[in-house]
Amino acid sequence: MIILNELDRKLQCFVYSSGALCRNQETPNMQDLFALLVLLHVQVCLLLKDCEWKVVLNDFDNLGGDQAVFFRQHPVTSVASVFQNLTDSAIDLNDKNSHYLGFPYYLKISLTCLTQDAVKVIRNAHLTGLRPIATITFEAPVNTEHQKPEELQIEMTGAPYRLQGPCASEEVCRMCWYTPMPMTKRSVVMEVLVKSNGLGLEVDNKRFVMNINGYMKETETGLQSFLGEKVTSLGEMISLDSRSRPIWSTFNQAPVLILGGFQGYKIILVSDSEFADFTAVEVGIDSCWIGSVNCPLDSFSSSIFDAIATESVLLLRQNQLVYYITGNYSVLSLPVPGSGLWTRVLNNVCVSRLNPVPFPHNGSEFVIALGGGVQEGEFFLGTIRDGAVRFPESHAKGRRTVCEYLNISCAILWAVYITEDKMIVLLVEGKKKSDKSDYYIMAYDQASGDFWMLYSIPRFIPKDTEKGFVMLLGLEEYTDYLLIPRGLSYNPFSSIFYIWGNVILQSYDLVNYIHLSDFPQRSPISYFILSYVGEFVCVTVSEEIWFSVEGSSVVVRLYPSEPWDTYFSLQLMRGSKDFSFNETFVSLFFNKEGLQQLVYIPDGHGEGQLIRRNFPLHYILSYQHLIIHRYHWLYLQDSQYIRFFHPCSFSVMRLEDLPAPQRFTRMEHYYTEPPDVMDRTGFHNNMSLAVYQGLIFQLLWLHADYSRPYADPVHDPTWRWWKNRKQYAEYFFYVASNGKSSGGIYVNMEGYTKTYDLQPNNQLPSKIYLDKNNAYSFSVFLSIRSKAHSMGEMQEENSLDFVWLTVVLAHPKFVVSDLQRHYLMGRGSVLYSVTISDTGQYPKQELSGTNLLKSSMALKVINSATNCYHYTASGPKLQGYAMVPIFIGCPPGKRLAFDITRTLKYTTKQNKRYFDCIHKNPELPCFFFNDVFYPFFLIQDMVTGDSGPFMGSYTLRIIGGGPYSESRIRLYSPSETLDYNTANGSTLLSLIWMRANRTKSALTDPEGFNVFSGTDCGIKWVCEQNSPCYDVVPLDLTAPDYFFLVEVSNRAVDKSTYCDYDLKFVIHIHGLRLSPSRAIAFMKISMAVLTGIVFLYVLHQVLGPVIGAGFTRLIQRFEESLAVRTARGAPTTHPPCRPASAATATCPKAARKNWPPSVSSSPSRVPACIQMFLPSLWSPAAREPPRFLPCSLRRAGTFVSDLADESRQARPKPSWACYCSDLAPLCGCSWLKLRGSGLSTVALDQTVTQNDKDLNPRGVALNASARLGSAENGGRPFPVQLEQGLHFAAPGLIRDGTQAPGVIGRAASGRSAAPV
Repeated sequence: MIILNELDRKLQCFVYSSGALCRNQETPNMQDLFALLVLLHVQVCLLLKDCEWKVVLNDFDNLGGDQAVFFRQHPVTSVASVFQNLTDSAIDLNDKNSHYLGFPYYLKISLTCLTQDAVKVIRNAHLTGLRPIATITFEAPVNTEHQKPEELQIEMTGAPYRLQGPCASEEVCRMCWYTPMPMTKRSVVMEVLVKSNGLGLEVDNKRFVMNINGYMKETETGLQSFLGEKVTSLGEMISLDSRSRPIWSTFNQAPVLILGGFQGYKIILVSDSEFADFTAVEVGIDSCWIGSVNCPLDSFSSSIFDAIATESVLLLRQNQLVYYITGNYSVLSLPVPGSGLWTRVLNNVCVSRLNPVPFPHNGSEFVIALGGGVQEGEFFLGTIRDGAVRFPESHAKGRRTVCEYLNISCAILWAVYITEDKMIVLLVEGKKKSDKSDYYIMAYDQASGDFWMLYSIPRFIPKDTEKGFVMLLGLEEYTDYLLIPRGLSYNPFSSIFYIWGNVILQSYDLVNYIHLSDFPQRSPISYFILSYVGEFVCVTVSEEIWFSVEGSSVVVRLYPSEPWDTYFSLQLMRGSKDFSFNETFVSLFFNKEGLQQLVYIPDGHGEGQLIRRNFPLHYILSYQHLIIHRYHWLYLQDSQYIRFFHPCSFSVMRLEDLPAPQRFTRMEHYYTEPPDVMDRTGFHNNMSLAVYQGLIFQLLWLHADYSRPYADPVHDPTWRWWKNRKQYAEYFFYVASNGKSSGGIYVNMEGYTKTYDLQPNNQLPSKIYLDKNNAYSFSVFLSIRSKAHSMGEMQEENSLDFVWLTVVLAHPKFVVSDLQRHYLMGRGSVLYSVTISDTGQYPKQELSGTNLLKSSMALKVINSATNCYHYTASGPKLQGYAMVPIFIGCPPGKRLAFDITRTLKYTTKQNKRYFDCIHKNPELPCFFFNDVFYPFFLIQDMVTGDSGPFMGSYTLRIIGGGPYSESRIRLYSPSETLDYNTANGSTLLSLIWMRANRTKSALTDPEGFNVFSGTDCGIKWVCEQNSPCYDVVPLDLTAPDYFFLVEVSNRAVDKSTYCDYDLKFVIHIHGLRLSPSRAIAFMKISMAVLTGIVFLYVLHQVLGPVIGAGFTRLIQRFEESLAVRTARGAPTTHPPCRPASAATATCPKAARKNWPPSVSSSPSRVPACIQMFLPSLWSPAAREPPRFLPCSLRRAGTFVSDLADESRQARPKPSWACYCSDLAPLCGCSWLKLRGSGLSTVALDQTVTQNDKDLNPRGVALNASARLGSAENGGRPFPVQLEQGLHFAAPGLIRDGTQAPGVIGRAASGRSAAPV
């Protein structure tokens, strides 16, 4: 204990960054003390952080199983059936926006420990509240043609899950946490960051890579790679003297990395996790190259020399042959399927080298093939787009080669493609008859096909000036050592160009160069690695590793070195399995965690393992300062101290006042948590995890679907999800709090949200996007050491006069910086206010997130490169230098949307009306043709949640349209678009619309399209004669509809942004006018139809009765003729209206023509008229002729009243004419009435009796009674009021079902009428 306390006290005074004074201890060798203290420090940290996160993939149907390979890319549809059980929950299954599917994999999260039992640690961590939080970050695809680029991440809380297996406890023994492993459309590169929720066990964050491996296939024997045969042993092909080789790929875009270069083997290492694990494959290509005169071959080798990985294609070179293979990536929607076999390209070309192009451009990736043999001096730029590889013919076809341009015999050693300038930079070796060669930096312009010389490399290495660098101005001195360049590198962010070989030359403009003289020329560089964040590493042919910071002249050897030996020994002492004396250095590369090293460690039995480990860069640099800068003795107040020199001019550096990061990083962030389960243990089951899958799938689907042109009333993708159930949230919570949720699962609607307010955490962002005139501001706090810690120091070690902050910008024309220095004298500190702003001079205007200019900001304190560092929980870190990439242009996550809500409101207000379609569609409202249309638009920021009106200038054009439905929309050609939208077309009679405000002059672009703004946006629909919407034929009685495809763009007319807001949406117009000719034709037809209807109505009213009577007579005669023919064969009876004698003849004149002459010639009989009336018309007050009812049986003829002969002339006429219509032959009339006939009672009785005999052959009884009223008015007799009551003895003869009235009539004197 005493020894530990003593060592702990020594450790406390041994502070690396502050350099405190330590009282002299009786330790003769301070270096041994240094090693002992560092070892103790490592052991203490090891005890504190014994466990770390472990993440593997599990198949959807194999929870708790072995690690799976990420190759399936189709959603799991069986998840939808699980949601059918969630009837009484926040899930609305009837919502048309619901897509509850699943992903094919889960993330299994657990802990792995060095000294403790991981099973117990996981259980204890769970019981103390630990929950892992997994943040998945999706990398945007290379080709953004089908989907706008975006920065997206989703945060998911792990769901505890009880693993199956024997367990002594009834609750839990083995457990882990699960989250879904989501996928998004067109993203194959994913990063998983696992962190703790801050409760329970303290575990550091850890990063994992989960990329889709599109080069796997399922077979009957299991999962296999179609790249070739799997190799199980690496011992034979990796030896201790094997050289390392680089890993080439498209930067941050390749899901699968490959590594070749194994001498004598056509074997590559394939990894979808940045070599956290890998598979060795012997590629299935033929090794049958034979040298020829055109392509001489010194020696044959089956080795894979150059291997390059892109997003969807792998390329490699064997000898002079180039092959490629395309992966199966359905999530990328590739137009070409996975090839499955290696395909050879450049069949007739002798290829000497493949050079990678790290960055894609305009949706394509590139690779450069350098020619050899007869093609020496030529190069071929291959383009990879959507899985298709295309190598065009040589640039030299029909043009001069670079050798012809230089007029020498030459060869191209290396090529770099600068995509922003579309320029290829070549390293050309000019061959001479002697052994000496000249080297040139040549440029090739793709557009013009011209070459020009950028720089002629000096023949010899410049002399060192002991400053660490030499500016090559032509006045410097040179050594006798030949300068032999071997390759080129270019960082587009810093605009620094490197020439490397046995020297390192760097340039900011490709013309003027600086020689970094700290790098020795004894060992040429084998390959050069850029981090693209301000650091680079080079590996020499002797396997030395050198490091430097961009913009600095300091070049440090990391391996082999004394600091490396110290760190290596400490790792062996602590028993690390990642280090060994017999390890073989395989490769070195950068990722987001820093510098990574691949080593092969044999196990002594002919086998071994390939290990990826973090290269201890910061440890080595910090150890190096303590070794190089020796301590010295210091006497103070009669005490002896030791003090270390401080190369760093400050002790503390902090970043303050940082803005919210999302506005500049453009990272869209979603927060989710697993659904709650009703199980009392809180452990999830397969069903609840499937629900978790469906919820994440639905969230990401809503995110992808939110790019619709019509803006939602609420600017949030999750608004559509919960808008129908939000009002019942408290009810669902109440049910869940009582453990009664349907399916045993409760979905909290607040657990699936989009986050807009992430905090900066006092760290610079990983990248910055700047739109036009945007600015990024923050503060830097720098402090020197206090007097208690700076005794005996020189002024330059601890003075504010030596603390200066600088900002280096890669493109000062487009980005400027402003630094303001503030002294905080009382605190021994300075505060810098830093502002990085865009100048607004960038000339391009592009779509959101596309073709951005790569730039950078390097923030550094003078003399701090590799000199300043500070300790963190994960070890020492360099400080005083930070490089942040800057992207200039239109940031991702911004869009233009049609503000349908404001458009409807303002259009209704201005037109004072709104006519919607008959069949309403809430997703696509209608606008009336005759109303002025006022469109408004929104600028929506998908990252920050901001949404506001677009006040810039824009053009509006109709680019397509069709009548009746959206499916009939046709895209217009460019000439048609010009004719239909501008006055510059062939004729003014082609316009579809025009500006509503014609009082002021219209602003147009060079093509003639109208330019609108947020305050002047009214348009009027006209549909002229030659326009496609002219004279649309209606399909029914409503006016025709038309659907227009509208394009709105601010390109070249809006100077307020770098964004080219291009919006296309459909607008529904109804109530289109007919053409004048068609309108007149329709009017004529309508008038003709109306006139015809009126004419027929009048004709019916006038001639209808006459025609009816004639038709009735026709029917009567037909029936009479039929009755006569029938009576001939029957017994002799009297037919209807044929009385037996003249004495009983009572039929009218109309019927007399058919009587016998003896009857018709008798004038002594008074005919009678039998009339059928309605009882209501029997009133004496009636003034109109009675209305007649047709008899129900329709079998009688027409009896016309005829008071003829003497009686008719002697007596007054009745008050109205008497007609009988359709009287049945049975004489079944309800009432016979004659007013003013003057018949006597006896005559009436005789008439009725005779009618009963003659007109009622079936024997229906008729009763009649007659009363003769008294005579008044001077003794003259009044017309006789005759009332008769006839009663049918056979009811039901009336066919229409009416019955005879109960009261037949009344007498004039008011006496009761005789009942029927």
